[in-house]
Amino acid sequence: MLGTLTLFGPLGFSEEGRDLVACFRDADAARRAGSALTSRGVRFELVTEIPEEDPLEAFRAASRPFPVGRKLWIDPGDPSDSVAPEGRVALRLPASRAFGTGGHASTRLALLALEEEDLDGARVLDVGTGSGILALAAAALGAERAVAFDLDGDAVFVARENIARHGFGRRVLLAAAPPSAVAGNFDVVVANMLPEEMLPARREIRGRVASGGRLIVSGIPADRASEVASRVRAKRWALVSRRAEEDWACFTLRRA
Repeated sequence: MLGTLTLFGPLGFSEEGRDLVACFRDADAARRAGSALTSRGVRFELVTEIPEEDPLEAFRAASRPFPVGRKLWIDPGDPSDSVAPEGRVALRLPASRAFGTGGHASTRLALLALEEEDLDGARVLDVGTGSGILALAAAALGAERAVAFDLDGDAVFVARENIARHGFGRRVLLAAAPPSAVAGNFDVVVANMLPEEMLPARREIRGRVASGGRLIVSGIPADRASEVASRVRAKRWALVSRRAEEDWACFTLRRA
Protein backbone atom coordinates (compact mmCIF):
# COMPACT_ATOMS: atom_id res chain seq x y z
CA MET A 1 0.00 0.00 0.00
CA LEU A 2 2.79 2.46 0.90
CA GLY A 3 4.51 1.78 -2.40
CA THR A 4 1.32 2.60 -4.31
CA LEU A 5 0.74 5.84 -2.40
CA THR A 6 4.35 6.97 -2.90
CA LEU A 7 3.83 6.98 -6.67
CA PHE A 8 1.44 9.94 -6.30
CA GLY A 9 3.83 12.31 -4.50
CA PRO A 10 2.53 12.46 -0.92
CA LEU A 11 3.88 15.13 1.41
CA GLY A 12 4.41 12.60 4.18
CA PHE A 13 2.95 9.75 6.19
CA SER A 14 1.81 9.21 9.76
CA GLU A 15 0.31 6.28 11.64
CA GLU A 16 -2.97 6.38 13.60
CA GLY A 17 -3.35 3.04 15.34
CA ARG A 18 -3.39 0.43 12.59
CA ASP A 19 -4.20 3.02 9.91
CA LEU A 20 -1.69 4.72 7.62
CA VAL A 21 -2.45 8.38 6.88
CA ALA A 22 -1.01 9.90 3.70
CA CYS A 23 -1.04 13.69 3.23
CA PHE A 24 -1.14 15.13 -0.29
CA ARG A 25 -0.52 18.62 -1.62
CA ASP A 26 -3.76 18.74 -3.61
CA ALA A 27 -7.05 16.88 -3.82
CA ASP A 28 -6.49 15.60 -7.38
CA ALA A 29 -3.36 13.69 -6.33
CA ALA A 30 -5.27 12.23 -3.36
CA ARG A 31 -8.13 11.13 -5.63
CA ARG A 32 -5.73 9.45 -8.08
CA ALA A 33 -4.08 7.64 -5.19
CA GLY A 34 -7.52 6.58 -3.97
CA SER A 35 -8.40 5.19 -7.41
CA ALA A 36 -5.17 3.17 -7.40
CA LEU A 37 -6.01 1.77 -3.96
CA THR A 38 -9.53 0.87 -5.13
CA SER A 39 -8.13 -1.06 -8.10
CA ARG A 40 -6.05 -3.08 -5.62
CA GLY A 41 -8.96 -3.75 -3.29
CA VAL A 42 -7.59 -1.58 -0.46
CA ARG A 43 -10.13 0.13 1.80
CA PHE A 44 -9.55 3.82 2.50
CA GLU A 45 -11.20 7.08 3.48
CA LEU A 46 -10.58 10.24 1.48
CA VAL A 47 -10.70 13.53 3.39
CA THR A 48 -10.28 16.76 1.42
CA GLU A 49 -11.62 19.41 3.81
CA ILE A 50 -8.51 19.89 5.92
CA PRO A 51 -7.69 23.22 7.63
CA GLU A 52 -4.63 25.07 6.38
CA GLU A 53 -2.11 23.85 8.92
CA ASP A 54 0.84 21.51 9.22
CA PRO A 55 -0.79 18.05 8.82
CA LEU A 56 2.04 16.39 10.75
CA GLU A 57 2.06 18.76 13.73
CA ALA A 58 -0.10 16.50 15.91
CA PHE A 59 1.98 13.47 14.94
CA ARG A 60 5.21 15.19 15.99
CA ALA A 61 3.67 16.30 19.27
CA ALA A 62 2.64 12.74 20.11
CA SER A 63 5.85 11.09 18.88
CA ARG A 64 8.40 9.58 21.23
CA PRO A 65 12.01 8.62 20.49
CA PHE A 66 12.73 4.96 19.80
CA PRO A 67 15.83 2.78 19.35
CA VAL A 68 16.95 1.21 16.10
CA GLY A 69 19.61 -1.48 16.18
CA ARG A 70 22.36 -1.29 18.81
CA LYS A 71 23.50 2.31 18.39
CA LEU A 72 20.82 4.66 17.05
CA TRP A 73 18.10 6.65 18.82
CA ILE A 74 15.51 8.19 16.49
CA ASP A 75 13.47 11.21 17.56
CA PRO A 76 10.67 12.06 15.05
CA GLY A 77 9.02 14.66 17.30
CA ASP A 78 9.47 18.40 17.45
CA PRO A 79 13.10 19.44 18.00
CA SER A 80 14.01 18.91 21.65
CA ASP A 81 16.95 18.58 23.98
CA SER A 82 16.07 15.04 25.03
CA VAL A 83 19.14 12.95 25.78
CA ALA A 84 19.76 9.62 24.06
CA PRO A 85 20.49 6.61 26.29
CA GLU A 86 24.13 5.89 26.97
CA GLY A 87 25.80 4.17 24.04
CA ARG A 88 23.34 5.49 21.45
CA VAL A 89 23.50 8.42 19.04
CA ALA A 90 20.40 10.59 18.59
CA LEU A 91 19.07 11.38 15.13
CA ARG A 92 16.56 14.24 15.43
CA LEU A 93 14.26 14.11 12.41
CA PRO A 94 10.91 15.85 12.96
CA ALA A 95 8.22 14.21 10.81
CA SER A 96 7.87 16.24 7.60
CA ARG A 97 6.92 16.07 3.95
CA ALA A 98 10.19 14.25 3.22
CA PHE A 99 10.14 10.47 3.66
CA GLY A 100 12.34 8.96 6.34
CA THR A 101 11.82 9.28 10.09
CA GLY A 102 12.78 5.69 10.89
CA GLY A 103 9.20 4.66 11.56
CA HIS A 104 8.79 2.76 8.31
CA ALA A 105 10.17 -0.76 7.95
CA SER A 106 12.15 0.03 4.79
CA THR A 107 14.06 2.80 6.58
CA ARG A 108 14.71 0.66 9.66
CA LEU A 109 16.03 -2.15 7.48
CA ALA A 110 18.45 0.23 5.76
CA LEU A 111 19.60 1.59 9.14
CA LEU A 112 20.23 -1.94 10.42
CA ALA A 113 22.20 -2.78 7.28
CA LEU A 114 24.31 0.37 7.68
CA GLU A 115 25.01 -0.51 11.30
CA GLU A 116 26.45 -3.85 10.21
CA GLU A 117 29.06 -2.14 8.04
CA ASP A 118 32.43 -0.90 9.29
CA LEU A 119 31.94 2.79 8.51
CA ASP A 120 34.95 4.22 10.38
CA GLY A 121 36.62 6.55 7.88
CA ALA A 122 34.37 5.33 5.06
CA ARG A 123 32.87 7.31 2.19
CA VAL A 124 29.12 6.72 1.90
CA LEU A 125 26.64 7.66 -0.81
CA ASP A 126 22.93 8.00 0.03
CA VAL A 127 20.80 7.78 -3.14
CA GLY A 128 17.39 9.47 -2.85
CA THR A 129 18.09 10.78 0.64
CA GLY A 130 14.59 12.06 1.53
CA SER A 131 14.87 13.42 5.07
CA GLY A 132 18.63 12.73 5.13
CA ILE A 133 18.27 10.03 7.80
CA LEU A 134 20.57 7.45 6.18
CA ALA A 135 23.34 9.93 5.41
CA LEU A 136 23.15 11.25 8.97
CA ALA A 137 23.19 7.71 10.35
CA ALA A 138 26.31 6.94 8.31
CA ALA A 139 28.04 10.04 9.72
CA ALA A 140 26.92 9.13 13.25
CA LEU A 141 28.35 5.64 12.78
CA GLY A 142 31.78 6.95 11.82
CA ALA A 143 31.76 7.73 8.09
CA GLU A 144 34.36 10.29 7.07
CA ARG A 145 32.05 11.69 4.41
CA ALA A 146 28.44 10.99 3.46
CA VAL A 147 27.19 12.38 0.17
CA ALA A 148 23.39 12.62 -0.01
CA PHE A 149 21.31 13.61 -3.00
CA ASP A 150 17.69 13.66 -4.14
CA LEU A 151 15.78 14.89 -7.18
CA ASP A 152 12.98 16.25 -4.94
CA GLY A 153 13.79 19.86 -4.08
CA ASP A 154 11.40 19.81 -1.09
CA ALA A 155 13.18 16.75 0.32
CA VAL A 156 16.57 18.44 -0.04
CA PHE A 157 15.25 21.49 1.82
CA VAL A 158 14.04 19.30 4.71
CA ALA A 159 17.27 17.27 4.71
CA ARG A 160 19.31 20.48 4.95
CA GLU A 161 17.39 21.47 8.09
CA ASN A 162 17.86 18.02 9.61
CA ILE A 163 21.58 17.96 8.85
CA ALA A 164 22.03 21.35 10.51
CA ARG A 165 20.63 19.93 13.78
CA HIS A 166 23.56 17.54 14.21
CA GLY A 167 27.19 18.31 14.91
CA PHE A 168 28.29 15.36 12.80
CA GLY A 169 26.13 16.79 9.99
CA ARG A 170 29.21 18.72 8.89
CA ARG A 171 30.41 15.45 7.36
CA VAL A 172 27.31 15.24 5.14
CA LEU A 173 27.37 16.82 1.68
CA LEU A 174 23.88 17.43 0.27
CA ALA A 175 22.81 18.05 -3.33
CA ALA A 176 19.71 18.18 -5.51
CA ALA A 177 20.89 16.01 -8.37
CA PRO A 178 20.41 12.74 -10.28
CA PRO A 179 22.79 9.75 -9.82
CA SER A 180 24.63 10.65 -13.02
CA ALA A 181 25.76 13.96 -11.46
CA VAL A 182 27.68 12.26 -8.65
CA ALA A 183 31.31 11.49 -9.42
CA GLY A 184 33.74 9.13 -7.71
CA ASN A 185 33.44 5.80 -5.94
CA PHE A 186 32.21 5.05 -2.43
CA ASP A 187 32.86 2.34 0.13
CA VAL A 188 29.14 1.99 0.83
CA VAL A 189 26.20 3.06 -1.33
CA VAL A 190 22.70 2.90 0.15
CA ALA A 191 19.47 3.31 -1.83
CA ASN A 192 16.12 3.20 -0.03
CA MET A 193 13.92 3.47 -3.10
CA LEU A 194 10.94 1.77 -4.66
CA PRO A 195 11.79 -0.61 -7.52
CA GLU A 196 10.19 1.80 -10.00
CA GLU A 197 12.82 4.38 -8.99
CA MET A 198 15.76 2.07 -8.31
CA LEU A 199 15.79 -0.26 -11.31
CA PRO A 200 16.08 2.37 -14.10
CA ALA A 201 19.13 3.85 -12.32
CA ARG A 202 20.70 0.60 -11.12
CA ARG A 203 23.70 0.71 -13.47
CA GLU A 204 24.59 4.26 -12.47
CA ILE A 205 24.15 3.38 -8.79
CA ARG A 206 26.27 0.21 -9.06
CA GLY A 207 28.94 2.25 -10.84
CA ARG A 208 29.43 4.42 -7.74
CA VAL A 209 30.47 1.42 -5.58
CA ALA A 210 34.24 1.05 -5.14
CA SER A 211 36.00 -2.28 -5.62
CA GLY A 212 35.30 -4.35 -2.50
CA GLY A 213 32.51 -1.94 -1.53
CA ARG A 214 28.92 -2.65 -0.54
CA LEU A 215 25.57 -1.71 -2.05
CA ILE A 216 22.57 -1.64 0.33
CA VAL A 217 19.18 -1.71 -1.38
CA SER A 218 15.97 -1.18 0.62
CA GLY A 219 12.43 -0.02 -0.12
CA ILE A 220 11.66 -3.30 -1.89
CA PRO A 221 8.24 -4.94 -1.40
CA ALA A 222 8.91 -8.41 0.00
CA ASP A 223 7.09 -10.14 -2.85
CA ARG A 224 9.49 -8.51 -5.35
CA ALA A 225 12.72 -9.04 -3.41
CA SER A 226 14.04 -11.94 -5.50
CA GLU A 227 13.19 -10.21 -8.78
CA VAL A 228 14.85 -6.93 -7.78
CA ALA A 229 17.93 -8.64 -6.34
CA SER A 230 18.48 -10.59 -9.56
CA ARG A 231 18.13 -7.45 -11.69
CA VAL A 232 20.41 -5.32 -9.50
CA ARG A 233 23.06 -7.98 -9.04
CA ALA A 234 25.69 -8.22 -11.80
CA LYS A 235 28.76 -10.35 -12.50
CA ARG A 236 31.37 -10.31 -9.73
CA TRP A 237 28.76 -9.16 -7.19
CA ALA A 238 27.94 -11.33 -4.17
CA LEU A 239 24.82 -11.28 -2.01
CA VAL A 240 26.09 -10.61 1.53
CA SER A 241 22.87 -10.37 3.54
CA ARG A 242 19.12 -10.10 3.24
CA ARG A 243 16.59 -8.78 5.75
CA ALA A 244 12.81 -8.54 5.83
CA GLU A 245 10.34 -6.76 8.10
CA GLU A 246 6.59 -6.54 7.69
CA ASP A 247 6.07 -6.47 3.90
CA TRP A 248 9.47 -4.99 3.01
CA ALA A 249 12.91 -6.36 2.17
CA CYS A 250 16.49 -5.09 2.14
CA PHE A 251 19.64 -6.74 0.81
CA THR A 252 23.35 -5.99 0.72
CA LEU A 253 25.64 -6.79 -2.21
CA ARG A 254 29.47 -6.77 -2.26
CA ARG A 255 31.46 -5.78 -5.32
CA ALA A 256 34.46 -8.03 -6.00
